[in-house]
Amino acid sequence: MGFETKTQLHILAKEIAKETNFILGKEIYRGTYYSANNIRNLIFTGKYKNKPAVLKIYDDPRLTDEPVSQITFNRLNKSRILTAPKVYAHKIISPKEGWLIMEKLPEDGAFFTQPVKDKKEFADLYLEYRMSFPLKSTRPLVLAENLPADEFHIFRISRWLELANAKESSAILIGEKPLLDPNKFIPRFKTALSVIRKEFKKRKMIWCHGHFKPHELFKTADRKMYYLTDFAHSKMYPEGYEFGFIIWADWLMYADWKLSYSEWKRGVKDWLGVLRPIARKIGIKDFNNLMKASLVERIIGMILADICASERPVGEKRKRIDLAYHLLDDIFKKKI
Repeated sequence: MGFETKTQLHILAKEIAKETNFILGKEIYRGTYYSANNIRNLIFTGKYKNKPAVLKIYDDPRLTDEPVSQITFNRLNKSRILTAPKVYAHKIISPKEGWLIMEKLPEDGAFFTQPVKDKKEFADLYLEYRMSFPLKSTRPLVLAENLPADEFHIFRISRWLELANAKESSAILIGEKPLLDPNKFIPRFKTALSVIRKEFKKRKMIWCHGHFKPHELFKTADRKMYYLTDFAHSKMYPEGYEFGFIIWADWLMYADWKLSYSEWKRGVKDWLGVLRPIARKIGIKDFNNLMKASLVERIIGMILADICASERPVGEKRKRIDLAYHLLDDIFKKKI
């Protein structure tokens, strides 16, 4: 895969291999956040007790009990088609650091690609997951998870605003033009917060996987078994968050940003059509207003963190912001 940068996690991998008799193979994945230099986890192939296995080491900026969450899901899961890799050994070093040695996924399968081609297959898996995932947390809740749903969203948005503000401040201080025009962004930002507060005051917080997206779902070649991976984000989130997250992960951030707005918007509407019956089956009320607010939350986060605070080329950033503004305006005007 061409990974070159070596980190403290690589040193730790060798120590874990020696301690556990894990036969360390090659690095096959590294997870980052906002920048390629911010590495949150590494995954290596190898063998454990004569079985093919992988070693995942994480150093996450947020609290996580990933090994426990994954083990608990497999212990309580009754699904015949959706599972998670078995955990053979693990250690939680701190609230943000740890490792797990787990089952290697079948050689003949593959992760979903983005954008997802078969949205119904993916949505049906989401329903299967919601029917199988624990309803109670696998750890004590942190302070923010005890917030009402609307305040939880506002709390997270404030952190993204701080990221964008730092990036914009740096640009201004070296004489560059800022990415976000306050006259265009702030009015939309204020309207977005109003929409979020109004809708999520009525919604509950739920314990969920928190990262249900194509790159976390693996399917065998015959499509008879699926694996849910990456339990690092298990958390209390507002009802409806995962629906918005799915559209953000698969389309808002991964669709071709060079598309015309009408083509780009069509992808959002397609997802809404697929998710609506799933929401009905799990008892979600007033899907339209919930999705309006959930999408607004994702779009604001996308503008602030995924675009403004990222390392993308400026031209791409400006086009993505333009698409995001158009979508926000259509949501505000109830055109989607």
